Amino acid sequence: MSYERKVKGSLEDVDYESPIVVYRANKLTKTYKKTYNENVNPSIAVDVFYTLYLPYPKAKDKLEEKILLLNRIIVSKLMSLKDYAKLKYDTMIDVDISFAYTVSFLKKLIEALKRELEKAKTSKKPSKARTLYNLLNYFLGKNIDYSSMLSESTFEEKVLEKAVQEAHSEAEQVANNVRELKNIASGSRAGKYPGLFISGEFLVEALKLAETAYVTEILKNVKNVLTKTITIVHKEKRDHKHGVYDGVTLGKDISRILPRELTLENDVFYKKLVDSELLLRKRILIEKVGPLYVLLDKCLAGNTLITFGDGSRDRIETASEGDTVVSLKFNVESTYRNDLFIVNKVKPTLSRARIKEVICSGLRDIYKIETEHGSFYATLNHSLPVIRNSVLYEAIVANLRKGDYLLRVGSGKEFEITLSRVKKVIYYGKERAWDIVLSKDHYFVANGFVVHNSGSMIGKKTIWARAIALALFKQSREENREFYLRFFDYMPHELIRVRRRARPKEIQELFMSLLTIISSGGTWIAKAIDTACRDIIKNRVEGVSTIVLITDGIDAVHEDTVKSFLEEANAELITVMIGGLNETLRRVSKKYFVTTMVNDVLTVKEM
Repeated sequence: MSYERKVKGSLEDVDYESPIVVYRANKLTKTYKKTYNENVNPSIAVDVFYTLYLPYPKAKDKLEEKILLLNRIIVSKLMSLKDYAKLKYDTMIDVDISFAYTVSFLKKLIEALKRELEKAKTSKKPSKARTLYNLLNYFLGKNIDYSSMLSESTFEEKVLEKAVQEAHSEAEQVANNVRELKNIASGSRAGKYPGLFISGEFLVEALKLAETAYVTEILKNVKNVLTKTITIVHKEKRDHKHGVYDGVTLGKDISRILPRELTLENDVFYKKLVDSELLLRKRILIEKVGPLYVLLDKCLAGNTLITFGDGSRDRIETASEGDTVVSLKFNVESTYRNDLFIVNKVKPTLSRARIKEVICSGLRDIYKIETEHGSFYATLNHSLPVIRNSVLYEAIVANLRKGDYLLRVGSGKEFEITLSRVKKVIYYGKERAWDIVLSKDHYFVANGFVVHNSGSMIGKKTIWARAIALALFKQSREENREFYLRFFDYMPHELIRVRRRARPKEIQELFMSLLTIISSGGTWIAKAIDTACRDIIKNRVEGVSTIVLITDGIDAVHEDTVKSFLEEANAELITVMIGGLNETLRRVSKKYFVTTMVNDVLTVKEM
């Protein structure tokens, strides 16, 4: 369906027939279609876009068509949002963030209208249901009977106001994620890579990524990682009379003298010359450095912690058959009355149970369950005990509701059961997941929460590793260094290279790899370092290169072999440990860091 020369809207100072407006309307509708597999009204899309993009948008007083009143309601409600000014700070004259917000906002707006329509149907209010049906079809770009619209303008405005509020709260997070990715790509320098996300077909993939809790959590940790803590080799500077200008110094080199010194009296001039106190232009040579080369372990083990019988915690995949874990059972107190058993009380009791089996259940769709006291990750069919309206249920993650209470168990030898209210359940992404089977009781403690022993759990190691890799990429952009990335498991994977003057396609490929590739395989660190050194030699880079190894260290490394690799490539090794230790790597590394979580903030500490 072509919308060329047919777009109309409700904003002043927007020429809806100009080629650029028509192009953006088409781009928005095509992106929406590819992302969500449904159409959207280009008139609404372009109005929302320019409400964000223009410095001072203004709604028209007189509209060409009565139906455009709906457009005006939407843009007016957007502009009246409490944090509209804050939103504009990011979206104004930024086509990428404006595009991302618009597409996500429209999706959330349409979803909100669909929910209202279902409510109207179930409450048996045909007039409101009919109005909402036509309203929804208008936003979806379908032909509707305009004569039946706007008969209940107060109702429509109220519905749209609520829908705009709901859509904004979710779309804002997507826009924030896109902004963070842009900042990483540009190294926080303004004006770099305009149109990075709308070039080619990358916007569709970027939107899908930006909407996931997985990417949101990675980007949150990127901000938490103090990249200057991971000190990379800095460019060496030395004085040289033919170098670049770097301020003012004292000396007697006449070829670099400042003009003001030539105005001095002769006796003053010669005294300063003899004493080497003439003001001179300082010139330096900056030695070149090689690329920042990140080796990212693709086989980072999961990090869901289960509580063992002695009160200690360790990763679920380290558990073995026969290990004892803290379990939970429910004791039911009942009375028999009138031929019926009446339940008086259900009391949870902590116990110990033996593990019968530990199962890796492969790649699964994972969801994040956020509560008042932290979060954990599980598949939709994972079962757990839930208290809802003071009644104990057995529910799967898919059926959890906001306000449900989960059972939480404190750490240490003196366990205490408390309640933690569910805040929300959101899609996280695909990850390798684990199951355990118990000999009795069938409930165990994972990340402090009571869950059933059938289901799948995952952890945070992958998030931490990718957050650090993105932080290092941002640092390379700020230092104007080439950036190399290789994933590795039992073998090194394909090299991803981002040049100093990178094309958008190179950055897009890096983002897609870091944010979508699933952890799996084994770990062969020595082979990965060898491959990195060969890449550096092959590309004939000048200066000292830096190889940053991000791993959990589960592999044996021959010290002399690694040292010879590094010496041949004129490279230094920096190791970042994501849990675990490796003393050999510590000895061969110029710097050795470990990751820790302090007050829910990811930090990188040098050892």
